[in-house]
Amino acid sequence: MLTLRRHLFKGRLKKALEPPPPSHYEYSISPKTYNFKVPSTKQTLNPIQLIYQKAVNFPFDKSNEEVYNSYPKVTSNQLLDRKTRPRGVSMSTADFIEDSLYNKHYGYFAKEAEIYHPDKPFNYPNVKDIDGFMEAWGESYSKYDQDETKPLQLWHTPTELFNPHYGESLARYILFNYKVNGNYPYEDLIIYEMGGGNGTLMCNVLNYIKKHEPQIYTKTQYKIIEISSQLAKKQKSSYSKKLKEEGLNADILEIHNVSIFDWKEIVEEPCFFIALEVFDNFAHDIIAYDMNTGEPMEGKVLIDKKGDFYQFFTRELSPYTNAYLQLREHGDFSVLRYQSTLQGRLDSIKSFYKSVHPLLESSTKLKVKQMIFPFNDDLSTPEFIPTRLLQFFQILKHKFPNHSLISSDFHYLPNTIKGFNAPVVQTMLKKEMVDVRTYMVQQGYFDIMFATDFEIANDMYQKVTGKESKINTHRGFLEQWADVEATTTKDGENPMLDFYRNVSFLTS
Repeated sequence: MLTLRRHLFKGRLKKALEPPPPSHYEYSISPKTYNFKVPSTKQTLNPIQLIYQKAVNFPFDKSNEEVYNSYPKVTSNQLLDRKTRPRGVSMSTADFIEDSLYNKHYGYFAKEAEIYHPDKPFNYPNVKDIDGFMEAWGESYSKYDQDETKPLQLWHTPTELFNPHYGESLARYILFNYKVNGNYPYEDLIIYEMGGGNGTLMCNVLNYIKKHEPQIYTKTQYKIIEISSQLAKKQKSSYSKKLKEEGLNADILEIHNVSIFDWKEIVEEPCFFIALEVFDNFAHDIIAYDMNTGEPMEGKVLIDKKGDFYQFFTRELSPYTNAYLQLREHGDFSVLRYQSTLQGRLDSIKSFYKSVHPLLESSTKLKVKQMIFPFNDDLSTPEFIPTRLLQFFQILKHKFPNHSLISSDFHYLPNTIKGFNAPVVQTMLKKEMVDVRTYMVQQGYFDIMFATDFEIANDMYQKVTGKESKINTHRGFLEQWADVEATTTKDGENPMLDFYRNVSFLTS
């Protein structure tokens, strides 16, 4: 059996179908991550640090400032068309992650991948229970396991797994809000989808509209935004063929081969914007706080001429890092305000045995850590912040001012690397999913995925766009909009509702 890309399922798995526990390997070029502060702290090393520095091959014979300033700074956009992985440069953490995932030649998503698609929808009323569903699902997976020509990257989505019912739930939501918001019959129904995958969601939505609202169907436009040139070329022919096979009008479809972050056109018409499972691969920046002053310092990745990775923290905050910190502290989830509350002080005590925000960490704990571990330079545990998500909300505000957002993603992921709001970094090795302990890994070989703090994201979305929005659980959204009876088994269990419990919806 192929190991699934994400271990998300909360149903009762039979032992034969359970994925093996994730193995931990160290694939980073520089296995030990040191924090180099610029400017460096003037301090005398204690005996433990002196011994440690002598015992290892300390990488630099110059000051932190001299080393960091000697490397030219680049961005992911400058590297986008580059065919070889860069050396002898430095960049922000977000740019490093963006380059690792989206470079046209060596990026993770530039490689051939396949989205799992069952031959036919599952017949839930004929399935006994969730265990029976898992068995049927496992059998449908066997063709991928036996076909050696299939790519190792096999992704699964609720759209495919619960086809057509999941897609139809979005269609019901869209039709209801299209009518309630007063757009019908004066405006066309315009739908944008980020990353169309196999085109299953598109067909599910359009089929439902055609069947239940044929008059609205004649006024419907469906537009796919696809960042990959390779996928966009395939989609142009495969989507048109698929639409015709299902009796749908291929003229409804437009494919825009562009990154949403490079979108130029201003779409004034009211539209629905679908973004399912895209937040998790939005690049993040990394922040560590000065233990003495609380000042945020932004992480940079330095790649030396040998290809080794080092992490430097500087006072150079990118515009989106600064904007995110300002929005958070002036919003409903200010860490500094919470720090002064009774619960904040209690969290500081809990930090000895529980992960808390770096600004809430006990000063005693940080001082002990600084004494024992070398090269931390009075810095807190790092925090990964969603700067790309903030940029995405800015794009929606300025380029799609009359949009309604339908988004969903993971609010929790297991096996994350060290840090607050840190990602899962994993790859497929011999059909086994393995996790590693750092994001500074050979570019393109690893998926780097982040969970979304939906409460902060919702607050940020409202402040950026000025729109009303709400959060819902995966189950809550489907109970309201899906045909729940259609996915109920003989024993009354419902895989569509019970799976993906670590997924939330954000809609506006």
